[in-house]
Amino acid sequence: MFGQKNILDEECKCYQNERYLWPAHKMNKENAKYLLSTIKNVFESNGITFILSYGTLLGAIREHDFISHDSDMDTMIWQKDFQKAWDLIPELEKRDVHLHCYVLPWIFTFEHKGETCDIDVLQEAIWPWNKRYCLTHLEYIQKSFFENTSTIEFLGETYTVPANPEKVLEYHYGKTWRIPSNTTGRIESYVFFWRYAYRFYQRCIRYAKRYWFKKK
Repeated sequence: MFGQKNILDEECKCYQNERYLWPAHKMNKENAKYLLSTIKNVFESNGITFILSYGTLLGAIREHDFISHDSDMDTMIWQKDFQKAWDLIPELEKRDVHLHCYVLPWIFTFEHKGETCDIDVLQEAIWPWNKRYCLTHLEYIQKSFFENTSTIEFLGETYTVPANPEKVLEYHYGKTWRIPSNTTGRIESYVFFWRYAYRFYQRCIRYAKRYWFKKK
């Protein structure tokens, strides 16, 4: 499963390791800290940019800690680094960090002692959106949010974050993101619309190309 075959060349695939099925729960911060730190150190030592995102970024900026009601961690890598990250799975296994689940090529998740860390793969959008936008498994998002990055001190280590994290958090959670809430608060209604509109556009382009080449 962890061979050198380029995963991104395959059709979308799903996997769930039944050994690591966990219900939503209160996060064990020590285990979560170990998981996040281990992935970061392994990835960064191999030249992969590992970026905090969503609820983990919100906690790091607003509370300088994990959000008290959060049940997992959220991070991102660029598509160009995906194959390299995938090939590091055996190295993470040696550190008691296990592959939990994936929906390729959009997202994959690691687990350590019941805590999980999602890794979104930032995909290159196609024309005409590719200059300004990229895709995650959830949304269509401005590429500039993640093209420029900075670092912050979080849980005793240095982590990579968007250069303007406040702007990213406002985009995801609205202008009230600084006010703690017991819900995710993520703005998702229009996000899913654009996600499926984009997929429809991709399908149209694919069929148009097939028709064009058949005619020629």
